[in-house]
Order: sequence, then structure tokens, then C-alpha cells
Amino acid sequence: MVGMNAHDPERQETVSRRTFLFGGGISFLFAGIATRLYQLQISDHEKYLDLAQENQFNRRILTPLRGEIIDRFGNVLASNRKNFRVLLIPEQARDVDQALDRVSKIFPVSIEKRARIMREIRRRGTFTPIEIEDNLSWDEFSKINFDLPHLGGVLPDVGETRDYPFGEASAFVIGYVGAVTERDLAVQETDEQRVLLRQPGFKVGRDGLERTYEDELRGEAGEMDVKINAHGRVIEELTDDATPPEQGKTLALTIDAELQAKATEILAVPGDRMPDEPQSAAAVVMDTVTGDILVMASTPAFNPNDFNVGINPDLWRSLNDSPYKPLLNKPISGVYPPGSTFKVLSAIAAQESGVSPKQTARCNGRVWYGNRYFHCWKRGGHGTVDMKGALKHSCDVYFYEIAKTLDVDVLANVARKFGLGQTFEIGVSGQQRGVIPDRAWKRQYFAGQPENQPWFQGETLSVIIGQGYVTSTPLQLAVMTARVASGRAVRPRLVRAVGDIVLPAPDAPLIDINHDYLKAVRAGMNAVTNEYGTAARSRLEDPKWQLAGKTGTSQVYQITAADRERGLAEPEDLPWARRDHALFVCYMPYENPRYACSVVVEHGIGGSRAAGPKAREIMRAVAEKDPASRPTIDPNSLAQRRGTGVRAG
Repeated sequence: MVGMNAHDPERQETVSRRTFLFGGGISFLFAGIATRLYQLQISDHEKYLDLAQENQFNRRILTPLRGEIIDRFGNVLASNRKNFRVLLIPEQARDVDQALDRVSKIFPVSIEKRARIMREIRRRGTFTPIEIEDNLSWDEFSKINFDLPHLGGVLPDVGETRDYPFGEASAFVIGYVGAVTERDLAVQETDEQRVLLRQPGFKVGRDGLERTYEDELRGEAGEMDVKINAHGRVIEELTDDATPPEQGKTLALTIDAELQAKATEILAVPGDRMPDEPQSAAAVVMDTVTGDILVMASTPAFNPNDFNVGINPDLWRSLNDSPYKPLLNKPISGVYPPGSTFKVLSAIAAQESGVSPKQTARCNGRVWYGNRYFHCWKRGGHGTVDMKGALKHSCDVYFYEIAKTLDVDVLANVARKFGLGQTFEIGVSGQQRGVIPDRAWKRQYFAGQPENQPWFQGETLSVIIGQGYVTSTPLQLAVMTARVASGRAVRPRLVRAVGDIVLPAPDAPLIDINHDYLKAVRAGMNAVTNEYGTAARSRLEDPKWQLAGKTGTSQVYQITAADRERGLAEPEDLPWARRDHALFVCYMPYENPRYACSVVVEHGIGGSRAAGPKAREIMRAVAEKDPASRPTIDPNSLAQRRGTGVRAG
């Protein structure tokens, strides 16, 4: 049976057919593999070689260094410093939450920060690096690098961040930078600009010159290929074919950083009668020839470095809630009645209206007009005074007598010629115009009210001494003083050069006025400080730097009879916010003016006791340094301060 089965023809035929089919299938399979290998290795070799190369190399954006901001002598006000940070590439992380859990063992990653990271991933995509944390300590950065093999998708990086060496002293001039928002992305004109702004940790200007000159400071992005391994880790940077980024342009300012810091320090010193109270004050120093702003200080101030690294919420609340307004740029945004500093313009308007400087008035402490008394600041009066004496002693009654017949439109016209009621192109936003009232202004201001609002002559009595509707900023008062000193329409400026391009000083034509009118005003201002006037304590000892000035006190609250009954008889008895503002304006030297200054001390009570001494110390520092006599930095050398700043984003 066995032998018969072995030689069964039918069975052999079946086996042979199966063997043939199996062998044919195997041959067909190998033929397919061979064909595919031929296609991959020979026919489509170039195509897949290109794909493999693309998979091996990534294109990285190189973010440029932000341009520096320097003062007139080259001192750095804003620059860049190393920033140790940690990035997350979501596409390379198997589990984002798990990656963040591991990172949080080295430094905390809060719930809020996790939520922010997830939002960024949804907004930017999984291929764009997302910043987990920046401004790490060296110890934290070292631990991240040590644990890197266990941190999939995590990328340590040494970036750049903004640094402001002068801190609070330069805050309101320079401004600060902040994180990119959707609005920032929306206003970009090209995809390349949007790609740059999406780079992790990229910052844009948020205030001050950082914001105004954003385009010039930002620079141009570069590109570079990097070689990566199968895990996406960079193993080589191919710099030969890289396009290096171009650092932003350097801004050279008119500011003298050392004087700016000194003025800020002087403003912050508490007054002698209220040593425990902080000072809320502002100061501006200008070159009366070029219009260069040498000092634009405000105190208290914020530190722009706090905004650069992400401001603490508690600090932000304290800055907003402070009654001393540390977030307010007081030199340009603080609006105050100019008080008696306005009398220098009132004296010019009086002469335009035909009043002789020799004309006198008798001051017995008050004058009756309309249905009430208008009081002089000196209750007993000043006796008989002429224009120089009225400025020297700041006699209100003298100007009240002039105001009885003075056309307010003449006064307003003079005020505008000398810089009040207007803003200036200095590159910092937030300027306030203040108010210079006249008949047209009042009609417009009260346009919504049913009754007619004509100008009443009694209102001129308030305006002529810098009260009533009239308001101004410290910058305007500095411009006013510079124009009185020089007789020219000097315009302020903050930026001297952008890159190697020098910006010309604004034109300063002669003011359209009889310049003989200025002689009496200047003589009165000289008497204020040097002839035992209201600011005798503000006199400078060096005769080379003879200081001419004018005090001012602007009323915030009028003490009533009821207040006196409660024991509130003196300004010091009132709460801080109800005390009068103290002002002082001055220029020097008297004979050949070069520097003008204005100082406002909020609720400082009196110009002679609060603002005058601070102005004297600031001008003493200016005299010692005499910045106008020193050569400024050559803009052609600014290119040497710039580098490519190559770093991958």
C-alpha cells in the first residue's frame, strides 16, 4: 500500500502544481522587491535623496539683537544681556504634560504657565518652539542640561533679553519691551515679520522710545540650516550657508544719563518739613540753543527691567494703586496749573497791551473786583511795585490790576508763542496739551450747555496768575523758559541720531514779538534769585553760573473758615493730596543763557521751599558738567557697536 501510494500519479500531479504555484509566488514577490529597490536606489534616487536631506536638516530663524539706546556721550541706556531659558518643541515631545512634569522637578511650572504654554501650542503649532521659562539662574540651567537625555522635546537655549542699566532713572524716556500679542501679529505687513515675532521670547517695544522706534530697533532676521538626529536634536549648525541677522539700529539721544540719574536722585529727596513723605515730582532740563533735552526725570518711577522679565502681579497692583503715580510720565503727562511761573508771560502780554515796565501798582494784600476780593499771597501786601518788583516778589495784586483791562486773547496768544498749550515731536507718546483759555476755547468747552458762556473779565484775574482754567506740563514750562531766555522758538528733541544718520536740530526762529519786552522779564527773574526775591535760597554761588528763575505755587484746595475752625489753618495740616503744588522755572547763565529748567513737586506747598532748592541742585550739577561744552558721540562710530547677534530661534 505504501509503495502504491508513493507512486500515485494523481497525488504527484497535485504536489507538483502546489510547488509550482508557491515557487511562482515567491518569484513574483522577489521580483516586486527587486523592482521597488530599483525604483528607490536608481530610478527615484534623486527624489528620495532630497527628501532624506530635508528630513535631516531643519531651517532655523536667527533672531536679531535689538538695537542699543545710548545717551549723548555713548553711555548705554538700553542694551541686551544673556538670557538662560528653556524651550519646548511640542512635536518632539511624546507627551507635553509629562515633559512639563519633569521640568517642574527642577523649577516650578505653575498651572497658569501650563495653560499659557498649551494656548501657545494651539496658536503657533507643534513645530514652533515655545518658551517654558526664561531668566533662569545658572544652577537651574545646568540642571536642565544635565537631565536633558530624559527631557524629550525640551531645548535649553541661551537667548538675549533687554537690559536697562539706569533702571528707574531712564524709565519714562526709554520705556520698556513686552511679549508679542495677537494685535502685534495682526499689524505686521509680511509673513516674514510674523514668523520673526512668533519666535520664543521675542519682545517688542511697549512704551517710550522702545515703542516709537520699534521698526528701527528690531533689526532684520537671519536663517541657518541645522543638522538634526532621529530625535530632532540639533547635532550641527551649518553656518557656511547661513544668512546672519542684522542688529537693530542704535539710537543716540540728547539725554545726559549721569545728569538724568542725578536729577532723579535729587527729586526723590523728601522735603525738610515733611521728611517721612515720598516726593512725587518732575524735572526737565533743556539746552536753550539746540533744544536738546538733557534731563527728563519723574519720581517715583517704575523699573523697566521688571516689565522685561514679566512683572509680578503684586508689584503691578502697587504701582497702579500708589497715590504718587509711579506709572505717570509727569514731565509730559502731568498737568498742573502753572501758578506764578505764568507771570513771566503775563508780563510780556501786559507790555503788548501797552503797559510800561515802569508802571506801578499799590499792593495792600487784596483787590476788589466784581463782587469779591482777590487776595495776594502776602496778606499784608507788597506796597508799591513795578513790573520787575512784581516778578521779584511774585505780587498778585500788580497782575490783578493789569488783568482788569487785559484782553485774555492777547494773553493766550503770548502763551502759545512761548510753548504752552501744544505738544512736541520728541518720540515719547502721552503728551498732554494742557489748557490755554481764551474766548473761543470757553465757547467750545461749554458748547453742550444751554446757557451762553461768554468770557468774564473776572476770569482773567485768575488766569493772569496761572490759576483758573490754565494748565501746563513740566516740559511746556521748560520750553517756555528756554524761549524767554533765548528769544527764539526753541523746540525740544530727544533723539540725536538713528544709526549713523544725524537728525538735525529743529529750527528755532526768532519769536514774533518785540524783544525789548523780554528785558524786563529777564531782569525780574534775575531779581527772584539774586536780589533777595522769592527764591533767594536757589541762588548759585558761582557768578559764572548766575541763575535767573521764577517761583510758582498752584492752588489745589482752598482752606475754608470751617477748616480753620477744625484746626486746619496751614497747608501742612491738610492731607497730602489737598496741598498746593510747588513749581520753579529757571535758566542760566543770566547773561548768555544755555540751560533752562523746570521743576514741579506735587503737593509740595510752595515753589520757593520745595521746587526751588531741587532746581538749584539740579542746575548746580549741570553747571559742574556743562554738557553743551563737551563733544557728543560721533554717529559714524555707532556701527562699531553693532553685531550680527547670531542665535537660533
